[in-house]
Amino acid sequence: MPGQAVGSAVPLGAGTGAELEVRGVRKSFPTDQGSIEVLAGVDLLARPGEFVTVVGPSGCGKSTLLGILAGIEPPSAGEVLLGGEKVTGRAGRFAYMPQSDVLFDWRRVLDNATLGLEVRGMSRRDARAKVAPLIQTFGLAGFERAYPFQLSGGMRQRVALLRTVAQGQRVLLLDEPLGALDALTRREMQIWLQSVWERFRWTVVLVTHDIREAVYLSDTVYVMSPRPASIRRRVAVELPRPRTPELATSPRAAELEAELLATLGA
Repeated sequence: MPGQAVGSAVPLGAGTGAELEVRGVRKSFPTDQGSIEVLAGVDLLARPGEFVTVVGPSGCGKSTLLGILAGIEPPSAGEVLLGGEKVTGRAGRFAYMPQSDVLFDWRRVLDNATLGLEVRGMSRRDARAKVAPLIQTFGLAGFERAYPFQLSGGMRQRVALLRTVAQGQRVLLLDEPLGALDALTRREMQIWLQSVWERFRWTVVLVTHDIREAVYLSDTVYVMSPRPASIRRRVAVELPRPRTPELATSPRAAELEAELLATLGA
């Protein structure tokens, strides 16, 4: 198997203690021409504190999979487990960050960051008290009273991620959170995201089209096939942590990127 020293295929059931398990998830959508099968039996797991990334061809169903995990979209078959408990179709069990930052223009940074907590029934005062200690960590100190239009793209994504993290869920679902950023800002945000993950060690499932981003951030990468999608390969990213910016362009990382691209093109 190419690139074995850098990345290696891992048996899905290897080991125990999974935080998140996806078992045989299928999804079909009805159309005027009949049913379209999007997911054809997806199996995935993430252990506590693991950073998992899902890559695949455009339109293969990556975002649909996250929607199923978040309880927004029901699967046609299969199940989702959190810590061994079945949570299929149950919203609110994961912290979910969609592709758009979805910040409200009339709410200041602090109140955008508290929105998820307020929706769950927490008072604004208590929500602010919970979020305030994280403002510095997320690079937002001094911007608490700014409005979204006063922020850069990278700053807006920090607010959106803070709002996601503040919900206190065990697993974060991130759907292309950096996809709309320019290349330089995206690189800076990847470095920042890696650093805050190192500090908090959330269990993360990230969807991205960026292979280099997947290698730099992840412990494990799942490669999805074209639609109807299944998992084509599960690859362990055997690179040291904490990861420096230089590591992203190292020969070992480049070998792994080539391996993932070859799998995508198979």
